[in-house]
Amino acid sequence: MSKPDPVLAQIAAQFTHHNVEKSGSAYTILDRRSSNPIARLRPIPDTDRFELFYWSNVKDRWTTFGNIRRMKLMLTSAHEIVENDPMFRVPRGR
Repeated sequence: MSKPDPVLAQIAAQFTHHNVEKSGSAYTILDRRSSNPIARLRPIPDTDRFELFYWSNVKDRWTTFGNIRRMKLMLTSAHEIVENDPMFRVPRGR
């Protein structure tokens, strides 16, 4: 039996219209209908903050969201961005 993951439970409770999977040191937010990845969240150690990633078709990899440097987002802020920014509605290559 696997050990419960409180971070996974916390993210799943916030992203109720999506599926959430653990993927390495991050968590992938998946479209519930297509199972396509929408975003990734990586917990920032020793905080209640997360780094948000989007899939870059140009770079062919997950890329940090933000203009200057990594943003340290509360989970509610990350959820709001994923729900409202058109960038996260584009079909992902992976």
